Amino acid sequence: MRKWLLPVMGVAMLAACSEETSEPSPQPDEQQAPEDQEQPVEQKAVPEDFAEAYFDENNFIHAYPSAPDSQYLSESIGLYMEYLVMMEDEEKFAEQYENLMDEFVVEEGDNFFINWLIFEDATVNALIDDIRIAAALREADQLFGQPEYSETADRIIETISRIQTNNDYTVDYYDWEVEFPAQRVTLSYLIDDVPKDMNADRVLENVDTDEVFFPEYFDVVEEVYVKGDVIHPIDQLLIAINRERIGLSSERFEEWLKTEWEEEGRLYGRYDRETLQPAVTYESLAMYFFMNEYFLIIGEEEAAEEVKVRATEMIEENGEGETHFFDFIHYHLMMEDESK
Repeated sequence: MRKWLLPVMGVAMLAACSEETSEPSPQPDEQQAPEDQEQPVEQKAVPEDFAEAYFDENNFIHAYPSAPDSQYLSESIGLYMEYLVMMEDEEKFAEQYENLMDEFVVEEGDNFFINWLIFEDATVNALIDDIRIAAALREADQLFGQPEYSETADRIIETISRIQTNNDYTVDYYDWEVEFPAQRVTLSYLIDDVPKDMNADRVLENVDTDEVFFPEYFDVVEEVYVKGDVIHPIDQLLIAINRERIGLSSERFEEWLKTEWEEEGRLYGRYDRETLQPAVTYESLAMYFFMNEYFLIIGEEEAAEEVKVRATEMIEENGEGETHFFDFIHYHLMMEDESK
């Protein structure tokens, strides 16, 4: 099973909304500390019961709530690490780091791999998840002062840069059992944290933008872009975001997205490439995370806020449901990030 199929599995699901908390104001009769006395810094932390239905007894994350037989993915631990950094929760981050090192890491000589799937037979990594994990580790080192995190990030990136290439392109994965890299680059994988020496920009720069939707991946052997008949907005939004971050606009996609939002007030999980019409009737919380991010990048702040409102309406309308962790954590990354 190939890793690029994974986001599709979860994007139809809905997520639970965490309760907002507010810091209580001091009571009038409370004694205030002198101004020159150093005040303790209040530390953020993740609520104790946050996402508890997704954790097994050792705090490994399974894909679906209360379903320990569902998959345990590097995608999930990477996204949760990103959330823990945002929430500045040092203790829980350290716990997940130990889980990463204990089960996800595969060392083969000088090579340092992150398995995309644990507790099952798997011998490949996933570029986007490795890049996300490495970025979270570096941020955690800066935040918590743990050089070991950055050292681990360096080992992940060094291995990718050295052997996860094909025809001079950094590719989606490497299979260490057969010692063979992938033959494709998925454009949505080329997130901002991809190191510059991996030359991801050239793949994004050469995309044909005469059509509304982008091709999904680049075949590095034939050196051609490949597109499917049905598109996934998550992939399309990520590609547009990736292009914006290197200074490239996507006018036809942007125009379609804004028109679709203005007319429908929602986005669906799949669209027909040729007709531009929805191919399904479901929506996705993770999709709205990336839609919110894209609108913010292109300066559509009002629309970005409307997207957050729609995501919350979905939860209020449908309840918690059987939400894939991918959707669950993206919703909380969007709603609890003060910069969004």
